[in-house]
Amino acid sequence: MANQLQKPKELHSQKPVRVIFTGGFLGAGKTTALGSIARKLLQQGLTVGLVTNDQAANLVDTAIVGELGVPVAEVAGGCFCCRFTDLVDATEQILAKNPDVLLGEPVGSCTDLAATVVNPLKLFYGDIFRIAPFSVLVDPQRVQEFVLKEAPTRFPEEVSYIFRKQLEEADIIVLNKIDTLSPDEADRMFNALKELQPNKPVLKVSALRGDGVDEWLQMLMSDAPAGSHILRDIDYDTYAKGEAVLGWLNATVRLVGSPKFDADRFAKAMMSELQTAVNSRDAEVAHLKFLLTSGMQMLRGHLTKADAEPSFVGELGEVVEATLVLNARVALSPEALSSIATQAILNAAKTVNAEAEILSIQSFSPPYPRPPYRLSEPV
Repeated sequence: MANQLQKPKELHSQKPVRVIFTGGFLGAGKTTALGSIARKLLQQGLTVGLVTNDQAANLVDTAIVGELGVPVAEVAGGCFCCRFTDLVDATEQILAKNPDVLLGEPVGSCTDLAATVVNPLKLFYGDIFRIAPFSVLVDPQRVQEFVLKEAPTRFPEEVSYIFRKQLEEADIIVLNKIDTLSPDEADRMFNALKELQPNKPVLKVSALRGDGVDEWLQMLMSDAPAGSHILRDIDYDTYAKGEAVLGWLNATVRLVGSPKFDADRFAKAMMSELQTAVNSRDAEVAHLKFLLTSGMQMLRGHLTKADAEPSFVGELGEVVEATLVLNARVALSPEALSSIATQAILNAAKTVNAEAEILSIQSFSPPYPRPPYRLSEPV
């Protein structure tokens, strides 16, 4: 294709910029990991910028990384691969702030990023970018489900296909959340990943606690090959089906007490309502996350499997007013997902005597992936 060789636009930088993309399936902990890396880089006196990515706007991730006080740009409406020009525009915004390092977090249901993002950036902007090895983060629950096959899955085969392809194209595989595992369990999962991808480094990391992050960052700041594992046999029809299985929902809600309400109790009630509704439909959660803010305080929660325990970070207590941002990626139709999310929010608000005003809600299935650039050989 002729447009494969046409640079979207010129980019200018006062100095070479290290670019670090971190992929991985929904719920692998990419935002927490990039936050951990950003903090370490800032401690070293480096300047950092970040580009987040989703199929729609109103992201929990963008709000969370905003805490770091670094420049953040958001690419919405599709993955980096399908919105490559938007990625370049977002990168230009960050370059205006003169960063030393640019971090990027692609959508968790995407793969083929080595061919459609990493190598096109190397081809077009190799004069200013120093692209880091492409990391793929892995959640232990998905290893149990898709690699060891020790946990039942409600996902169809097309979803595990995306997961496997993500591992195939990684330069570095990062087993995250080892703080949730015993040392023996972490070793067993490490060995299973190593057996699956024997020619790649596999790291054990807890982005939340900090274990292994220094070693990982050292590799990312090295000049090791980036984007060298291009997928040569990817089936885009299977890939598209895997993405389309998932309903995506992004909602923003204003909550008001009379005069106050228990925000922590609301959050737990909402998550419980959502889990009950998903399980009653025998559906599966890829990632369900929320951010609840009141003033300068925040509470966030995550769920990466329908029958797992949700995790909560922070607390708010009794508040007069709060804003909820909810992102849900669930194997349900967009209509069903919108219905259960709305009901869960309203029911949870009722239990704490709060009024819930839904300011925005989007629910859809991702479209067929059509990247404008795809390089079949590493640059």
